[in-house]
Amino acid sequence: MKSTIAMAILVTMLVSLAACDIERSSERATQGKAGKESSSQESGRSQTKQDKAKKPQTVKGEVAKKPSQKQQEPEPKPAPRNIPGLTPQDVYLNLENRGFKCSEPELMGPDNEVRWTCEKQDVQGEYLVEINSSDANSVRLVEARVISHDPARADALAKDFLGYVARVSYEGAQPEEAKAWVEQNVGSKVSAEFGGVSYTLGGKAGSRFLKLEKLEG
Repeated sequence: MKSTIAMAILVTMLVSLAACDIERSSERATQGKAGKESSSQESGRSQTKQDKAKKPQTVKGEVAKKPSQKQQEPEPKPAPRNIPGLTPQDVYLNLENRGFKCSEPELMGPDNEVRWTCEKQDVQGEYLVEINSSDANSVRLVEARVISHDPARADALAKDFLGYVARVSYEGAQPEEAKAWVEQNVGSKVSAEFGGVSYTLGGKAGSRFLKLEKLEG
């Protein structure tokens, strides 16, 4: 009877030990799996960081690599508008016949425009005429100016001199009409058109001027 009880106790102890061993094995397996998962997650994070570090920039990098756009070519400048049929010689030779001293042609500005300057002085005042051109055979602008030594006589002096300049000959010119208009309006700031050419009068104090230039179109 005693041996049977001892045998039962021994079997119970063996079963308990086996259960403990199984439980410990299960815990170790669970810990091992968790460790592997944690290691796998850490490895994944590290790989993600490496991928991000290796990933090239997109927006700024691509913009920087793009070839620069071709600069827009500037629009061509319109051709100078010349007074039709008028040459610099037509102007300065007539002035030299009236006692003016005219300079040699000078190159002016970035476009190398040509300019002649004719000057004269007498007891009544000073006279100046500038002829601007894109070349030696055409005229874009004629500007005449008179400065009276006596401001009270500025208009009278201007009527004679500017009226003479107004009669310059070109294609479609209206010399008598232009001269009459100058004489009637000298001392005022006004403009008019004769044969497609713009005439502008102006001045201040003892100075008066007349400007001739080709209208647009």
